[in-house]
Amino acid sequence: MLRSLIVALLLVVTAQTAAASNACATPANVNQMASQIAAGVNASRKANGLKPLKYNQTLSKAAMAHACDMSVHNFFGHTGSNGSRSQGRVRAAGYKDCTVAENLAWGYPKAGQIIGGWMQSAGHRSNMLHPRVTEMGIAITKGSKGPNWVLVLARRC
Repeated sequence: MLRSLIVALLLVVTAQTAAASNACATPANVNQMASQIAAGVNASRKANGLKPLKYNQTLSKAAMAHACDMSVHNFFGHTGSNGSRSQGRVRAAGYKDCTVAENLAWGYPKAGQIIGGWMQSAGHRSNMLHPRVTEMGIAITKGSKGPNWVLVLARRC
């Protein structure tokens, strides 16, 4: 299962990188970084008795839209430069959700630092360990203070 998740991540992130190249840039090792985030999320869920999340391309599209927005407009926050919120971005990407959560990080060079930080933050931890979410999308872009990391967690209706 982990191998198929990693292959899916590589294909999706590579496609996103090409699609987003005009709007924002991604780190050279974006595939490895995204795989590490996915593995860290699922390891955290497993350690807490929860099922792993599946990688979802549509959620990654929503995550990439927000990561690029933050990079291009040089800001960091859950509200987009156009006033959008995570649920609206997920729906605009074409995902019919019943539950949506979003974790952000800015400037951390390594995925392991982010997973550890998120697990130490009550809100981020709650999102990662939400029992109703079943899928995730990940995007990483270059920002003015290091990588912008966006993790979207959701469940379809």
